[in-house]
Amino acid sequence: ARKIFGKFRRVSDIAMSNTASLSFTVDCMRVAGEVDFASVVALERDGEAWLRGSAPVYCRVNFSAVSHCNSAGTALLLSWRRTAAAVGKVLAIEQAPQSLEALIHPRGLDDALPATPTTDSRAGRAGE
Repeated sequence: ARKIFGKFRRVSDIAMSNTASLSFTVDCMRVAGEVDFASVVALERDGEAWLRGSAPVYCRVNFSAVSHCNSAGTALLLSWRRTAAAVGKVLAIEQAPQSLEALIHPRGLDDALPATPTTDSRAGRAGE
């Protein structure tokens, strides 16, 4: 096979992770690992199933265990927010990684993807 994309021989050899996972508590969906184009389809499917099923009206998605997130994560959040709205639920975002915040803010998606303040940020505002 000839070399394309540097050291990779086939497009399928390009390193994209499939190491992201979801875990659930009563009111929170926790994303862990690398959120990218390889992992986003499974995350979207499993998250939507939770949102359509057992998620309460007010639920959260927590990104504190995400090690990497590219633009696929933005699309994932928009999809989950649309699903939540379609079934009458509110999905709040917690502890978005800086890589995701860097994608959200410049594109004017702050209103579409509002974050929920973390405990630390609320404590810092107590004197205001």
